[in-house]
Formats: sequence, structure tokens, C-alpha cells
Amino acid sequence: MEQKIIIDNLDTARLACPQCKRTKILQLSEYKLIKRHTRVKYKCNCGHTYLVTLEKKFTPPKETMLAGTFLSKEDPQCSGKMIIKRLNSKGITLKTNVEQKILPGLNLILEFVLDDAKQSIVKKQVRVLARNGRYLTAEFTAAEHSDNLGPYLFFNKLYV
Repeated sequence: MEQKIIIDNLDTARLACPQCKRTKILQLSEYKLIKRHTRVKYKCNCGHTYLVTLEKKFTPPKETMLAGTFLSKEDPQCSGKMIIKRLNSKGITLKTNVEQKILPGLNLILEFVLDDAKQSIVKKQVRVLARNGRYLTAEFTAAEHSDNLGPYLFFNKLYV
């Protein structure tokens, strides 16, 4: 039986193996999927192979080009420059300047400049969900955005 998975606006898809129920989050920014429906054969770590149909939303999400830096307290070698590609109230998709071995579950501190009138500097903590090459998808550790990011998300209609 083929699963139907919707790609969210951070270019991630959450797959679940029908046999062992193990979930996997895939980062799809690097693939530049053009079609609305894409069929993929995926092999789970348990050895089971299954078919998945990835479905994109009809309206493409708004892309941003916010520059900033990232840093990990846990791994001092894990730091560098980044460009935020997609942003919403729950998470972020970013592209690092060089490919690094950043594993899912790692906590990062991001500092970036918004493209608002004040050129506000935002400092946020995130947890990495998925990585594909230089692209990372992460979720904010705090649900509330009481700094300048909150109004920015509201006025740019980026709340989910």
C-alpha cells in the first residue's frame, strides 16, 4: 500500500515505516521538486521497502534570504554562517555556507538579521530535525516569539 505524505512549508516530509512504525524526517530542499506529486521508493533501516507519494502544496511557500550565524554549545566545531531560506512560527529551513556533519537532535543557537525597517537582530535556539547536504530543518525550542520575530512573522503571514 502506498502512503501519501504532504511536504510541509519547510520542505520536510515525515515518513513512517508500515512494518516497524519507525519515523524518519526527510529534508527535501536540495531536490527542487517541480511536480506536484512525486513517487519515491524508500528503504527503512529495518529492511522493509515501501512506496510513498510526496505531495507539494499548491501555493509555494515564501522564500526568505536572511543572513546570520549558527553555533552549537555541545559541539564547538559546529558553527558558521547561514542563509535562512524558509521561516514560520514553528521552525526554520536554512542553508549553511559549508557542509558540516550536523546530526538531528543537535541544539543550535541562531543569530540573524531580519529584513524589516529596523534591521532587527534575532537570537533564537533551535533543535535540528533533518539535514540534507547543506540544508537543515530545525524547530524552535520556545513556542512564543516575544522578540522582534513575533511581529515579523505576523506581518509577513508566516504563522502556521
